[in-house]
Amino acid sequence: MTKALGVDHGTRGIRFCFLDGVDTCFFEVSRNEVEVTSITGLLEKQGFLDVDLIGLTYSMADAITGITDVRRVKNRGQVETVTGEFIGVGTRLFDEIAGSKIKAVLIPGLHRGIDCIDSRFKLLYSHMAASEKTALAYHAFNEIGRDSMIIADISSNTVTIGIRNGRFFGAVDACLGASGLLHGPLDLSAIRRVDSGGVSANKAFYSSGVSQKAGLESEDILNGRSGEERLARDTLIMAAEMEISGLAAIVEPQAIAIAGSAGLHKNIFSQLKKDLEHIAPVHRLHPYSAAIGAAEIARDIQLGKKDFLGIGVNL
Repeated sequence: MTKALGVDHGTRGIRFCFLDGVDTCFFEVSRNEVEVTSITGLLEKQGFLDVDLIGLTYSMADAITGITDVRRVKNRGQVETVTGEFIGVGTRLFDEIAGSKIKAVLIPGLHRGIDCIDSRFKLLYSHMAASEKTALAYHAFNEIGRDSMIIADISSNTVTIGIRNGRFFGAVDACLGASGLLHGPLDLSAIRRVDSGGVSANKAFYSSGVSQKAGLESEDILNGRSGEERLARDTLIMAAEMEISGLAAIVEPQAIAIAGSAGLHKNIFSQLKKDLEHIAPVHRLHPYSAAIGAAEIARDIQLGKKDFLGIGVNL
């Protein structure tokens, strides 16, 4: 019986999914738990390290073009050492796994070097989605079973992925399209703040979400009933729908899958489903879908699979 562990290196925490052919178990470590001595020690206590292979996601993973043995990657698979918000828990976990005797693979993000990505996306964008989105999309593909689909992950940021004819087609990264609750693309005002030296581009991205622009807490946007809170929530929904609809024009999806802490919230998902059902059936994914997808990739490699929606395996 094949046993696999999937790791979702997300914005708010690191999530784990353990598959053994019978049970599916989950575990999460907050990215702020920097005092933890050994993350693999925590996993061992859960029984999660008794596996044949780990499917690992880590940050952008834009220096690799295939699903690669972690001991063969350089710089943890990153073009840049630090891109985005750096906490350190994910880095320590990567190093602990790479330094252990446990077999593990790093799943790439979606970027210009991925062969199956449409050439027009490659011309426009150097990077389109971090590695956990690749895993998320693989699980959505397995779960829903449609050759052409769109997956929208709406949370601290928003990333939307297109699969066409059973292969990755393209994606719109958080810094390119729709704002999330905390992060978003730079508008003219943000560009001017960067040019004036008032803030770095990275910091501007991390303060361009709907919550900062509305001056509201994320929970108030999701649950609030005041006019300002409803406006912020409607704005988040509108931005996601614009991105999904734009990608739908070229993907022609047979299904739309929604993920992320905001996207799965009842006040967000219900409106998305209502507004997007005319394009394709709208599905709600499991909160741990990225970790599940990473575990499914590890499991399927052990079973002999060599192609994952157009991405190959480099062991």
